[in-house]
Amino acid sequence: MDEQEHEKDVGQKGGASEAYMGAHHYYEPTATAVTDIVVPATRIQWGPTFAGLIIAMSVTFLWTALGIALGVGVRGLGYWIVGFGSLGLFLGSLMAARTARADVVPAILHAVVIWSLVVIGHVLAFGGMSGTILASAMNVEATRAGVMPITEAFRTGAWWFFGGFLILLVASILGGLAGINPPTHEEAGAQH
Repeated sequence: MDEQEHEKDVGQKGGASEAYMGAHHYYEPTATAVTDIVVPATRIQWGPTFAGLIIAMSVTFLWTALGIALGVGVRGLGYWIVGFGSLGLFLGSLMAARTARADVVPAILHAVVIWSLVVIGHVLAFGGMSGTILASAMNVEATRAGVMPITEAFRTGAWWFFGGFLILLVASILGGLAGINPPTHEEAGAQH
């Protein structure tokens, strides 16, 4: 009797065949109606986006630490951060587009989202600190020269911020475009 129940339950999920470890039974797939509509994914994929963000920030922080260790100075550090921030965003956007298997528009969207998150992160993390440092540095220079009022110092800093992050945006978009996945042989054959 026990053997008949066992054979009756073989192949059913949760049946007697799963009750003991010795049996290796494979479930046969059942035919079901196809109800899903296949839509090409054009959305942002957040896993590759956050991975790209982590890569971008890690490369930027690593090279910024080297610049500080080398003592490149305040103005030199600005150029250093923009240069290696561009490299970091390029690599992060490239990896995000590549791992998301993105076409042109989704690759650009991934790159812009990564850039936006970097801008927000910099403003939140360094906004108050860099504003204070910039104001004090410009105020010291203005006091020495007796020329530049503090509002002019903030305008100059704002132009540097705008120009630097615009360069970072271009680097991020170029990285996304470089990460576009080429069509596979099957996809290329289907297009012809």
